[in-house]
Amino acid sequence: MSIRSSFERLRPDIAEIPVIDCHEHAEGPDHIHRYEDGLAAVIGGYIQSDLRSVSSDSEIEIIYDGSMPIRDRWPLFEKVWKLTEHTGYARVTKWVMREIYGETAMSLEALERIDEKIIDLSNEDVYWGVLDKAKIRCRLINIWGKPKEVLDGSYQFPDRDRFMIPLPLYHSTIKSFGDIKNLGSEIDRAPTTLDEYVDVCREIFSLYKKRGAIGMKDQSAYSRTLHFENVAKSDAERLFNTMIDDLRNTLGWPQAKPLDDYLFHAFMRIARDLEMPVQIHTGHMAGTRNDIAKTNAVRLTNTLEMHRQVQFDLFHANWPYAGDFLYLGKNFPNVALNFCWTHIIDPVYSQDVLSQALTSVPHGKIFGFGGDYGGVEYAAGHLEIARDNIAWALSRHIDSGWLDLDEARAVTADWLFNNPNRFWKLGFEPA
Repeated sequence: MSIRSSFERLRPDIAEIPVIDCHEHAEGPDHIHRYEDGLAAVIGGYIQSDLRSVSSDSEIEIIYDGSMPIRDRWPLFEKVWKLTEHTGYARVTKWVMREIYGETAMSLEALERIDEKIIDLSNEDVYWGVLDKAKIRCRLINIWGKPKEVLDGSYQFPDRDRFMIPLPLYHSTIKSFGDIKNLGSEIDRAPTTLDEYVDVCREIFSLYKKRGAIGMKDQSAYSRTLHFENVAKSDAERLFNTMIDDLRNTLGWPQAKPLDDYLFHAFMRIARDLEMPVQIHTGHMAGTRNDIAKTNAVRLTNTLEMHRQVQFDLFHANWPYAGDFLYLGKNFPNVALNFCWTHIIDPVYSQDVLSQALTSVPHGKIFGFGGDYGGVEYAAGHLEIARDNIAWALSRHIDSGWLDLDEARAVTADWLFNNPNRFWKLGFEPA
């Protein structure tokens, strides 16, 4: 039997398995902004990074300028599209064109037809219908913009969603007295010492939990290294007091690192006490011109060793550091491995690492999918690619005799649903 025939036997079964989407930035139909035109409707999200990577900032400004007719932007877009149309990000664009708008090829005429039939995702039936069709039963959501509204109860998450505390708001963005004052005002507190500030954060995180938060999410790897040193309290306190002593003082980087490190570890202790797992961005970053070395998950080793009672969910398969990613999952009982976003960053990497993970890491520690989008139709397209990747990864093992078809189905159900359901204590019946 060939790998292709194993794939063809397994893939239809994977399509029927319900999914827990382990990472999203979506807010629900009440917060949808209609796409400006047909081009915007199909090149949202990560494809912009690939288009930018093969063109220039000035060309991207033109391509995404909704004030210009599509016809005027088409020659430039066509040139750039033809240089990047086979990436994972571009495959999502093709899926949205085909499955949402019925267009099988990129052309000016196709974009102009899409312009006349842009779906209304602010309509609840349309919005949730996309997720229902994709069999996404639950989403783990991370949004930044509404901490006060969440804390006072005026912002309500949809029933399908579970949300994460946006942790960097409380450590890596704290650079001045004004930042401290603003965060304290979320619960009408005015901390003036480091201990008081940590107490305020504990109170805020506890209130988040009462509002329904099930964990914490940290993506400070965008702005700093993932090595959080276990610094002396006195060093952190000195920096904190510098901000309090002179309200005009602003901490720079790396000057602020000891305070940032101290707060992060303090928050891990709070996570332990509140029994909240912690999601951490590792590996690849959105956009271009980033420093990937600082985001390698292996830099978290001291954190994972120190906070053994905290459960960590490591993101993006640590792309491109596969070996370190698998090592951490195999070596640390408090680590789960999350393939959110990875399936479209690098589909072949995802297939290879999932295949290797099956035989190197207990399969109960793998989370198979997270869309990592704002647009639900893009997440649905991403999920189809993820299903393909999982089928290819497991078909290798069916073909070699390591798994039979029923075992592969069971592994897939665990990766897409049962593992995150158990880890996050979501309470669904097993798939």
